This record gives sequence, C-alpha cells and structure tokens, in this order.
Amino acid sequence: MELFKRFRSGSPRTLRVPLAAMVLMLLLVGPGSAQDERRSDLQGGIYDKPYLAGLGGRVMMGGYLDMEFEWTEGGDNTFDQHRFIPFITAHVSDRVTVSAEIEFEHGGNFSADGGDGEIKLEFAVLDFELGEGLSYRGGVILCPLGSFNILHDSPLNDLTDRPLVARQLVPSTLMEAGMGFFGDRTVGEEGVLSYEAYLVNGFDDGIVDGDGRLRVRSGRGSAKADNNQSKAVTARLGYSPVLGTNLGLSVHNGKYDDNDELGLTITALDAKTVFGPLELQGEAAMVGADIDRDLHPTAAESQRGLYAQANYHVLHDKLMEGSIVTLVARGDWVDYDTDRNGDSEDGFTLGANFRPTEETVFKLDYTWSWKTPVDGEREMGDGRFFFSFASYF
Repeated sequence: MELFKRFRSGSPRTLRVPLAAMVLMLLLVGPGSAQDERRSDLQGGIYDKPYLAGLGGRVMMGGYLDMEFEWTEGGDNTFDQHRFIPFITAHVSDRVTVSAEIEFEHGGNFSADGGDGEIKLEFAVLDFELGEGLSYRGGVILCPLGSFNILHDSPLNDLTDRPLVARQLVPSTLMEAGMGFFGDRTVGEEGVLSYEAYLVNGFDDGIVDGDGRLRVRSGRGSAKADNNQSKAVTARLGYSPVLGTNLGLSVHNGKYDDNDELGLTITALDAKTVFGPLELQGEAAMVGADIDRDLHPTAAESQRGLYAQANYHVLHDKLMEGSIVTLVARGDWVDYDTDRNGDSEDGFTLGANFRPTEETVFKLDYTWSWKTPVDGEREMGDGRFFFSFASYF
C-alpha cells in the first residue's frame, strides 16, 4: 500500500531503479536451469506458444488472428480486422533457434494507394544457448519492459483493448533492434528467477510530438539505423515463486536525441497472482525525460500510469467440454505530466468472455473513459462497446 501511495504522489525518480543496480541484479542471477524446462517466469512468451507444443520437425509455423466490432456512444461503429500474425520457429541446431513474428494490421497495405494498414516484423531473433540458464539473443527484440509488452497476444488477454499504460507509456508493442542475453534458474523447489538484458537502438526525439507534449509512443526508434551514437539498455528481472504467480521489475534507459545529450528512463513494475478461480494482475510504469526547454518550453519531464485487472473464471466445462467463461474488470490511469494539474486520462472496463478452448476466445466488453485537460475539469468521453474474437492457430 505504501508503494502505491508513493507511486501516485511522487515523481518517477522516487522509484527509479539505478541502471547499475539492475545490472548487478542480473549478474547475481547467474547461470542455472529452469524447472520443467520453463524458459521464463512468464507463461506465454515466444517459446510458450500452442503451435510449438507436441509438434516435431525442425521448422514450425503458427500464429493468431483477431477481429473487432466497435460501437461508440457517439454513434460510430465499425468492423476492424485488427491483426493477423504468423509465427515461425526453426530449430537450426541443438543450440541455435530462429524465431519471428510478422504482423499484418488492419488488413495490411492491400489497396492501390497503400491502404491504412501496415505490415511489420513484431520480432525476429536468433537465440544461441551458451549454457544452462544463459543464452545470447540478437535481432528485432520484443523489449522486456513490463510483462504486457512480452505477453500482448490477443488470445492471451481477456479484454479487447490493451491497457492504457501499456499503450502510451511502455508502449506496446515495443520492439527494437539489438542484442544481449537472457536466461533463468530455479529457486527452491518451485521458484523460477529469470532475466533479460539487451543493448538496443532506443527511442528518438519523436518522444516530444508536434504539439510539444511528451508522448513516448511517437518516439519508437528505427530497426535500420540509430539516430545517435549511444545505445539504450533494456532489462527485466522476473521472479515466479509458484506457477501462476510472477513479479517483475524492468527498466529502459538511454539517450534519445540526435546529439547524445538528453536521456529517457522508463521503469515498470508488474505482478500477477491466482487465488483459485480469481486472477489478479497489474502493471505500473514511470517515465522520466530530459527536455530541451529552448525547443519545448511546456513539455512534461515525468509521467506515470498503471492498470489493475481482476479475472474471475466460472462455468468450467459447463457450456461445452473444455470451455470456460471469464468475468473481467479493469481500471486504467495515466498522468501525462506529473508536475502540472490535469493532462491525465483514466478509464474503467467491464467484460465477459467465452473460451471454447484455451486457444480461442470470444469477448464482450464496455469501456468508460475520462480525460482531464491541463488545469481543467475531468470530462467523460464516449463509451465504447466491443465484440471481438481472437484465436491461435
């Protein structure tokens, strides 16, 4: 509770983890082997996909798709073929694995004028196992900044829309060109301690948008070329005392401007636990940025946000064999400028979903949202209703 109070009232520097401390923790993890061949404390990562289970062969393919129907109180409604995501994994040798995920969003660029969708690499990595609990990774890396960025697949999530903090402050899906190391080790009889640490190109000066506001999402960097000569560091230390419960601490730190002078630090805390049919999860993130006041006199230097979600599982095997219904509630909050009143956004979502199998889900949810302008009054936005489905294949 005290940690939550400090987070709501303090600056990002209150809980900022020094980079040296994070590196020290990663070194203390050391080599080891994970019980039950788990590669991470998080279930659902790139080596924990349905298409990999029980399949032989050197090259395996799978993926997921999702689609949404969205209706707003303002009267707008639309179908959105949001994502079609093929996965490819190839075991080149006993020690070398190549994995990739290709994202087609909103139908891709299918029209004569290019369309309004996109096609991109979500990740594409080569992993080389150096020893038990120690592997090298290089390529387009899914940044280990919080848990949601790693576990963002639509079939994994019980609501249609991603949490606000994961969209704006982390921001998912955050992938960057770079290289580094990952691994895990057992702790006691059931625990798993895992780490990931990479050097990456980092963000660019797009983190301050055209309106002079700090908006981290707009500054995601290039996988082709860094805009400066400094490399950023991104790392996560995770701990799972038992299966179904995990805690994570992660950081992203580096220079974002062309002149290697201005720094950006994002720190995230994530947690998830299970009490029988009740599942609780959440994530908090803080942003601290150096700002050139000559160029951006009013841009924020710090931001913070969090989400908290409860999932309650009912009717297991009642509607059909292997099926389950989940009732969901989530609260979202983001403060885009901790030094001024306003410039914040919050929301509340209620939902229910039906899974005929664990890999396929049909979702119904409704979101209420509010925005508070700088030095203004909190205003309610249009409510949004979603019916969506998602499935691995």
